[in-house]
Amino acid sequence: MRFPQPVIFAFVASAIAAPSSSVWASGFQNIVVSAKEDSDAAQSNFAPNTPKIFVSAHLTKEVPSGSDVNIAWIAVDTGGVAPPNYKIDSIDLHIGSLTNHVKSAMTEPNNGWPVGSYEIQFSVNGKVMETTDFTIK
Repeated sequence: MRFPQPVIFAFVASAIAAPSSSVWASGFQNIVVSAKEDSDAAQSNFAPNTPKIFVSAHLTKEVPSGSDVNIAWIAVDTGGVAPPNYKIDSIDLHIGSLTNHVKSAMTEPNNGWPVGSYEIQFSVNGKVMETTDFTIK
């Protein structure tokens, strides 16, 4: 089975603060999973033909400059299409002094997203700090 490659971006601190929208966690806040890039509204369910799924998060002071952040996309249970807890892909980012926001996206696989449960793991320096779940229905 072919899974798409993720895309990640790091953003420099800006004067405009994003509104608080979904999740607070150690090291990350305002975690939003959505079918729309830069959305403030989090989604937890997506259709198998969703063209792209985006995740974004603001970094807190618990993720200092010099940290290494990893964002991993996991297929938790897809009814046998992929093995349980299959890591679709992940990407590493070295956090600079002005980085305060990360985002990543996964493109729809060639045959559509397999129905099932998924999670996105946020790790800092090798330690999983937060996970967020979504479902393909």
